[in-house]
Amino acid sequence: MDQELKKSLDRIFYPASVAIAGVSERRDSPGTLFLRSLLDMGFSGDLYPVNPRYGELLGMRCYPDIPSLPRVPDLVILSVPPGAVPPLVRECAAAGVGGCVINTAGFSESGRPEGSRLEQEILRARGGSGLRLVGPNCMGIYSSRGGVALFAGMFPVAGRAGMISQSGSISSISYLTGMERGILFDKIVSSGNELDLNCSDYLAYLAEDPAVDIIMAYLEEVRDARRFLSIALRLRGRKPLLVLKGGLTAAGNRAAASHTAALGGSAEVFEGAARQAGMILVDDLGQMLDFAAALYHLPPPRGCRVAIVSSPGGLGVNSADSVERAGLEVAALSRETVSGLASFLPAEGTSFSNPVDLGFGAVVPGNYRRVLELLDRDPGVDIILAVGSAPASRDGDIGLLKGITDEVLEARPGLKTPLAVVLFPSAFTAPHAARLHAAAVPAYLTPTAACLSLRRYLDFHRAAAGR
Repeated sequence: MDQELKKSLDRIFYPASVAIAGVSERRDSPGTLFLRSLLDMGFSGDLYPVNPRYGELLGMRCYPDIPSLPRVPDLVILSVPPGAVPPLVRECAAAGVGGCVINTAGFSESGRPEGSRLEQEILRARGGSGLRLVGPNCMGIYSSRGGVALFAGMFPVAGRAGMISQSGSISSISYLTGMERGILFDKIVSSGNELDLNCSDYLAYLAEDPAVDIIMAYLEEVRDARRFLSIALRLRGRKPLLVLKGGLTAAGNRAAASHTAALGGSAEVFEGAARQAGMILVDDLGQMLDFAAALYHLPPPRGCRVAIVSSPGGLGVNSADSVERAGLEVAALSRETVSGLASFLPAEGTSFSNPVDLGFGAVVPGNYRRVLELLDRDPGVDIILAVGSAPASRDGDIGLLKGITDEVLEARPGLKTPLAVVLFPSAFTAPHAARLHAAAVPAYLTPTAACLSLRRYLDFHRAAAGR
């Protein structure tokens, strides 16, 4: 990528000093929330609150303007009324600031001529300086190792995911729900209206970032589309790129225009170009996180032969249908595996073919773990799909969800075969799914969701093998 762009983005994602313009005594004001977010992240550099009305805030000296700061900050967060943004951008440009996050809304996305005029004023204020702009109308950036956050309450994690989002809410929701699924982020950028830096710039940066192994994007308009597609094509088989495209219907296009001033474009043209470039397209945020869980957690597979283990017979059959519908194969189990299953499972109410139906054999502690270990040793099995429940309860453990989850987690460290779990769509399953995800075991609420995710995971690794 362009080295000047990389240097600029490094200053934004790894700032040695940050100023926040628009802080106030109100703890819930946007500027003060950004200041608190940096404190919550344990930001180790210099912090400069900026507001001429105060001499001190949160125990820190407050400065009247950018020129009065004791050093030139790498990053300035602007959380001020729209009309105050151009003068502050001018101060930042004159001082040699690296980047500005313009949190403020009320620009071209408003549909008002005044909003578009202010954006042009911002560009003129930036002039020919090296100042780069994130936003406006955005939540800014999260940088785990840089100590910068989108909102108060975030904290640094050792993550391997990156995200570009033209929606601030989707960026923050992805951070929170990603944590539930064990998908931890190194970097997130809420890019907003993309007046200066755009999704192609961020994609180029994340593509070359050794800390980022998987990239997710929510896009309403792909600015500099040819460049974006070119970068995506170079990523193919190297890093998964999952894309949720907004504004592909008439209603979505109208919503996008009022959200980030974006033009959604033709669904057919975008989808065709995206698939050609190797992007993994998703229909909604839940599906993005479903697919990401398999790609983030599972090691490369040997092939597409799936062994299904289940105690509920119906869910086992449903899983077999889902495997074939997703273009995967139901594995043929070896004689050794079948013989091993028969050695400890009851002969009645069970099946030792595939799906492996444990029947009431699942209620015996240890059986589920033993089945997983047997399937793991079968050379004809590439992936294990485990239905993590049973039509029984014991000591308040509804559906044996806890007991089976315990056995999956006991077996997991010794398994070499990629493993995914299907629970069932109920609030009862949430804590068990969280435990599985935390142990790098993707957990799904339906066989369809699991198998679609495994299909995308296999497609990516096949592309990687063909590079």
